[in-house]
Amino acid sequence: MSLTLNLDPAEFLDQAWQQQPRLIRQAFPNFADLIEPEILAGLALEEDVDSRVIIRHAEGWDVQHGPFESYDEFGQSGWTLLVQSVNEWLPEVQQLLAPFRFLPDWRLDDVMISFATENGGVGPHLDQYDVFIIQGLGRRHWQVGERLKNPKEFCPHPDLKQLSTPFEPIIDAILEPGDMLYIPAGCPHNGVGLEPSLNYSVGFRAPNMAELGAAVADMINHIETRPLPRFRDAHQSNYGPAHQVSAQQLTQLRNFLLNAWQQHDIDHALMLVLSQSKRPLPTPAAPIHCDEFMQQFTDPTVFIARVPGARMLLNPQQDRLYANGEDWEVTAELWPVAQWLGAMWEPAQLVQQAPLLQSAAAQQLCCDLINCGVLDLYQQHD
Repeated sequence: MSLTLNLDPAEFLDQAWQQQPRLIRQAFPNFADLIEPEILAGLALEEDVDSRVIIRHAEGWDVQHGPFESYDEFGQSGWTLLVQSVNEWLPEVQQLLAPFRFLPDWRLDDVMISFATENGGVGPHLDQYDVFIIQGLGRRHWQVGERLKNPKEFCPHPDLKQLSTPFEPIIDAILEPGDMLYIPAGCPHNGVGLEPSLNYSVGFRAPNMAELGAAVADMINHIETRPLPRFRDAHQSNYGPAHQVSAQQLTQLRNFLLNAWQQHDIDHALMLVLSQSKRPLPTPAAPIHCDEFMQQFTDPTVFIARVPGARMLLNPQQDRLYANGEDWEVTAELWPVAQWLGAMWEPAQLVQQAPLLQSAAAQQLCCDLINCGVLDLYQQHD
């Protein structure tokens, strides 16, 4: 399946990305839903699926988390089902990410799909990430404003945050199937279903300083074979009152942190972190070996595919391939293979890739990626 996005990437990046909300009518012309509401509802019955229902009552708001057994109690209107990372469960939804690959793969987060009944919504709110919202089934009324200065938020329910600051919409529109909103991080917005409707939200992760710093520190702690440096006091004859931290001690601690970071390959640790998947990837029950892999080369029904949710990234020097928090050296011999793997999105017939994968190193790399859950081999019959 191919989805064509009616968007000029260069113009969009220059004029809108992380700057202004934008409504794009028929961004996906003749858009056909990638999932039925009944399938989405069924997915939210599963234990491992992250889902929630947000209900608006006359007296306020309620949030219930999946897995669900039934939706009868919610009635016919005023509620919304939201299911995270649907692309990791359904390959056809994973394909919705392909048109957005004019942005870096490591920034892509997931596809959340929401089903709203009439008058269903989550209330006016802010997101701290960039999102494209594509209208599928039905119609939804959206209002989007510019970034607010010092917005005030409150929680009408412990699991729901909304805006208490009113906002002036600069987009006030009813979305039809195939229409798309782009909403930069921090821009207020509110969507209300006019009838049973589906929305596909393509989100982009934006870790804050503490989240990214903690992830890199954890990665360094995981990969470093040498003992990590420990703080030592500067030699002095008097440290002053025991209860008082001196300016000199704070300076020493700050310098210790900054110097310690510089003693490690931060770029390498960052690449490992960026290549990690949002959720653990499924790994094969038994590892595949190169001889088994080679035996598949003559079978036209065998396909090789990127596992939904997996990231394969090349560093700036293009001498290392990163995936699922691991890395592999990219030699001159492996460079074409690494380029192909990084660009891969649609499943490929393995027999057609056999000429590229003749070397033992290329076969071992593919086996490694299959065994760590990044790639998958499967049979597809007509």
